[in-house]
Amino acid sequence: MIPMLIAVLTITFFLSHAMAINPLQSMMTGWDINIYFDEMERLGLNEPIYVQYAYYLRDFFTGNWGESYSGQFQGWSINDIIITVLPRTLELMIIPIIISPIIAVKLGTTSAKNRKKRKDILIRSVAVVGAGFPSFWIAIMLQFFFGRIIYEATFFEFDIDIYNSNSVTLNPSFPDIIPTQSSVFVAVMFFFLMIGGVLLIYRGNKLRKKNQVGWYLILSGALLCIIGIVPIIIYINTYGTKFRLLDSIIFNDPIYFWDTIGHLVLPSISMTFLSLAGITRLTRSSMLEVLDQDYIRTARAKGVREKEIINNHALRNALIPTSNLIIGGVASSLLGSVFIEIIYGYSGFGGIFFSAIINGNIPLINGCVMVATIILLSSNLITDVLYTIIDPRIIYT
Repeated sequence: MIPMLIAVLTITFFLSHAMAINPLQSMMTGWDINIYFDEMERLGLNEPIYVQYAYYLRDFFTGNWGESYSGQFQGWSINDIIITVLPRTLELMIIPIIISPIIAVKLGTTSAKNRKKRKDILIRSVAVVGAGFPSFWIAIMLQFFFGRIIYEATFFEFDIDIYNSNSVTLNPSFPDIIPTQSSVFVAVMFFFLMIGGVLLIYRGNKLRKKNQVGWYLILSGALLCIIGIVPIIIYINTYGTKFRLLDSIIFNDPIYFWDTIGHLVLPSISMTFLSLAGITRLTRSSMLEVLDQDYIRTARAKGVREKEIINNHALRNALIPTSNLIIGGVASSLLGSVFIEIIYGYSGFGGIFFSAIINGNIPLINGCVMVATIILLSSNLITDVLYTIIDPRIIYT
């Protein structure tokens, strides 16, 4: 994982510096030439490339990712920008993450059970059509349908009022303070401490009927939860969660709540539709392969109901390859949301990443690539762990 991260760091650095754009020159309107050279010296851009690379590696591993050159976040540190915009993209991905796998697995299972029948043909046709259209085309069609066709078909009565502009820099009624890196780190540590307490309570509840150890685990878990939740409550009251939906509910701001919902509906539908096709097709092929196994035929010969065979025997094994696509799709949605955010004007991670590339904002480009890389590598690790949960026969040596 670490060698891969260093390789991505190196490639990103040299590719970003090879761009045929100088962000400082594009900002020089009305500048004196001396100011330009002063900025070059302040940012270290007048140093040799190998010296800049050494500073770049040092700053990355020490948490100093620089500041934005241009755009709406000009002068902001890269850490503050990512803390501000990344929750917005994660908020956009919540609905597709939950709904898409459920619908796709159900469709794939139904298609496999009804092989070469009408349901199978219909589901496969929809999956092929869904995989054939690009994300930006689907987003534009949804915009046109809801913004033009329905609006005119209802004689201009179907009009959804959006309270505020879709901006991350507005000042809401809930806290809009950017937390420091140390406070975020401490909050994450206490969050995992609370999760550990919940796991101890769960484990202790299983053991309490057998021996006295279960009660000790329950008490220890409850103590850890209490220790962990108090700092988290203080953190949320001070900084908020940076998720607009949660903050709107916690701090009772209905205007921001409905504004957030209004800006999430169409982008979420677009991303959900895009992820259905691949998961449905893979689930169908995996399920067909599993249904041909000997243990499935044995279960049928013993008179086990078809529903139990599908749910208890076949589906769990068929989900092994599908889980890789589901978790990988969740991570890749972070990058795939670029087109969706651009079309809908959604101020999230993807939109900021695209803006940084257009403006040649090198520190912001490097920061966004690094965050995306860490998420992708972490998702692969989580996938390997989930393999052992889905199928205990899988053992890593």
